Amino acid sequence: MSPGSIFISRKPKGQRARDLEVRTLLKQYLHDIHAGTDTLILEELGLCQGDVRVDVASVNGELSAFEIKSPSDTLKRWPKQRRVYSKVADRAWLVAPEKAIVKARAPEWWGQIAVFDADDRVGLRVVRPSGINPAPDPLSLARLLWRDEAIALLKDFGCARGVMTKSRRIIWRRVVESIPLDDLRSAVRAVLKDRPDRVAALQK
Repeated sequence: MSPGSIFISRKPKGQRARDLEVRTLLKQYLHDIHAGTDTLILEELGLCQGDVRVDVASVNGELSAFEIKSPSDTLKRWPKQRRVYSKVADRAWLVAPEKAIVKARAPEWWGQIAVFDADDRVGLRVVRPSGINPAPDPLSLARLLWRDEAIALLKDFGCARGVMTKSRRIIWRRVVESIPLDDLRSAVRAVLKDRPDRVAALQK
């Protein structure tokens, strides 16, 4: 996403843009810029055991997380969301009106996408690209793994002995102690991309 990129769609005339309109437009934008790739777009991705949910995420060679603050929203939950996103995402973005972006004071590595709300249209404009997360938290990343996913990862690295029947907390700790950070980040992205197929198979 380069600065100045603009994407526009229609909304009910005379009404302030809601989360739904901004989220729908953001998803369309992400689908367009990632067309022809193996990028997966997710909604409501739980972080830290559901402590915070990512509004929209894109998963490919990176995990990018987008926090939406529509013109109808406040920044009440923002400090916690900023803190938790910064533990997990490879790249993070704040999607909000310009005034909210200024007030939020997102970390320098966070990208910024301004929301414009005018008459019967809502628009998005990239005002600052995202950098790479300088300090992800390995334990928060490990906690994104389901129990069987974490055990499978440990088996791949020959580190599963002694924890196969242990609690998730102990298994996650072994993951943190045994798996290099870059390999852990890659594994988390891979399982997130596999999840929709796994969930679909369980529902049959």
